[in-house]
Amino acid sequence: MKPTTGITLPASFVVTVSHAGTEIQPTAPADNEILTVAEVAELLKCKPSSIYNLTRIRTRERYDNPIPVLRLPMGLRFRQSSVLAWLKSQETTNAA
Repeated sequence: MKPTTGITLPASFVVTVSHAGTEIQPTAPADNEILTVAEVAELLKCKPSSIYNLTRIRTRERYDNPIPVLRLPMGLRFRQSSVLAWLKSQETTNAA
């Protein structure tokens, strides 16, 4: 069998080989996946500038619970599990 080259799969895919051929199955994404500002903005369905506003130190006085952020030399990064936990903590219930 001739090997195939030029196919690149994301890390979230696992290739299993069966008698019928090769099957590609996605695996569950890692809970601690590191996200960029753009990815968090897409996840929260907002503009990247809103994410920057939620991470600014000077605006933290306005927010009781700022979004958890990793300040790295290459820019801001977010753990997906932390962002989802933060989002869940932002839910409020209206008692009528």
